[in-house]
Amino acid sequence: MEEQRLADLNFLNRYYESGLSNILVVYGHRNIDHNALINKFLENRRNIYFSARSASIKEQMFLWSKELREKGAKIPVNPTYKQLFDACLASVGNNSMILVIRNFENIIKASTEFMNELVSFVTQNGKLRQILVLLVSHDINWVENSMVASMGNLSANIAGFRKIKPLSFTELRNHFSKMSYRDAVMTYSVLGGQTGLWKYFDGSLSFKENICRNLLEEGAFLHKEAVRLTEQYLRETAVYHTLLSEMARGVNKLNDLYHETGFSRAKISVYLKTLIHHDFAYKAYSFGNAGRENVVKGVYKIADPLVDFYFRFIYPNESSLLQMPSDKFYDIFISAGMQKYVNEYFKAVCREYLFKLEERGLFPFEIGDEGEWIGKDGDIDIILQSDTGDTAFGVCKWQDKITHSDLEHLYSIAKKARLEGDIIYLFSTVGFDAWLQDAAMRSSESLKLIGIDELTNG
Repeated sequence: MEEQRLADLNFLNRYYESGLSNILVVYGHRNIDHNALINKFLENRRNIYFSARSASIKEQMFLWSKELREKGAKIPVNPTYKQLFDACLASVGNNSMILVIRNFENIIKASTEFMNELVSFVTQNGKLRQILVLLVSHDINWVENSMVASMGNLSANIAGFRKIKPLSFTELRNHFSKMSYRDAVMTYSVLGGQTGLWKYFDGSLSFKENICRNLLEEGAFLHKEAVRLTEQYLRETAVYHTLLSEMARGVNKLNDLYHETGFSRAKISVYLKTLIHHDFAYKAYSFGNAGRENVVKGVYKIADPLVDFYFRFIYPNESSLLQMPSDKFYDIFISAGMQKYVNEYFKAVCREYLFKLEERGLFPFEIGDEGEWIGKDGDIDIILQSDTGDTAFGVCKWQDKITHSDLEHLYSIAKKARLEGDIIYLFSTVGFDAWLQDAAMRSSESLKLIGIDELTNG
């Protein structure tokens, strides 16, 4: 199991091994597969599992009672919540019970009584034996912004929350062990760490073949997944799609979006907040508090890689995609812009590389804070700083050589940011000019050149 998922599993195991009765909420993006984690946790443990549908409460309870009766429980066709919970408890005998309710928001949103009955059930019966309830959801926005209001004071009975996050690039590489390093980075720029999407790519195919076969072809699952995501969670998709399309083109400041779309600033602000709440977008901030007069403020970017890729390459060229073979479409509309697109995700890969160095004791200091600098005259891709002020910079170039002038430009930007780098890491998959290679040999403690070999084997 991946390192991140082991941490998630350990979180759940700690509650189980405590022997105490508790209610937990486990949630995350719909394309992050929860099943493997939950099934591993339930392995060899008595449990009741129910997937709540989008249905009336009466139908919901009918379906649940039907599933319990099929497993031998004695319960009415149209039960009360108490009868459902009692039947679950009876089905495990005198053992501890884990109750998993997947998509629990489908019940909470429709019933004000459910949480009250659940808390009462756990309080009364949890003193005699352990009852651990896992409430599982894929609706991030609802859990983080509306759930507590829906539950009221009863939300205080939730002992813990666990957001299941995307996996790292390293774990994607391990999953696609046959892929070249370059194809793995490019795949990461489209699928990210959303494990539920990984099954739709074939590790034995090239990146282009995967895109053509598994994303551009009309019958492929990923072909319309970005649109399904936005349509599931957002209303007025015409407005949201307009904003996402503009952001994918690089229009990422509120004032620029106002001029390009014609929507009012107030409207754009509200819709951007909703995109952020659903993890479709994020607001980028520059590191530190110094040099604020040289910062580009209010920059919004697309957070979901698949949505980013779709609105960058497919959405604006959909008419052409419907009129030509997928491989021709890739060559004309994707190939040329792919390197610039991947560079944004390559920064995350390089950041991960540095944190891996720290884990192995190979980084010069303990990282206390990290970020980026978005300046009016240029950016610093990675900034890492210790609690005592030791600072490292990172510059990342995908499929582009780094030169002496790039280093001089970094010094210029750092001066405007009022930051001084004690050590500089330059990342390139193509290489470095002779001046940098010579400088790195003479200043090996303060200037590090990280090429394709180090990245591949790092």
